[in-house]
Amino acid sequence: MHIDIQEIDKQEGAAIGNRLHISNESFDTLREIVERYIIPCNRLLREVTSHAKFCEGIDTYQDLSDLVANEKKANPATIPYRFGVLSAYPGHVVLVYVPKEKVVKEFIRVKPMGFFFHDTYLTPFQALINWFKDNWRDRAYQRVLKRARSPRTTARGPVAGLTTENQGMID
Repeated sequence: MHIDIQEIDKQEGAAIGNRLHISNESFDTLREIVERYIIPCNRLLREVTSHAKFCEGIDTYQDLSDLVANEKKANPATIPYRFGVLSAYPGHVVLVYVPKEKVVKEFIRVKPMGFFFHDTYLTPFQALINWFKDNWRDRAYQRVLKRARSPRTTARGPVAGLTTENQGMID
């Protein structure tokens, strides 16, 4: 996954700006980004990939969708759900479930502070699952679901007003 890093106050001839920004967070060094951003996100992803409902080896939404649809056919009285980490949605965990007949897809953003889902941070991962199970039928939940959009899946160009000299990327 690529993370957009905006460099601020870059002196002429300097290798890197004095301040680094990711979204609304500010960092002093690349090491600080690794420690405060990347390592916490990786820790959260390990929680997801070690969960029983995580689908290992599935890389497309269609495969994930087919899996839960088949589980629903095999046991119509249940509401099957699964999680996946798909290359088409970097930085997100994909939740799919089948309440009736239609497969529902939702995106959970992985951020250093926790899992960002339905306009709130939830951590640990089991707390997110419990919250989902308790709230998926609620009107407020359904309203957020209806206005939710798929995360951007294409690489972004330079941010408006920034040159390639003051915009960086880190893997």
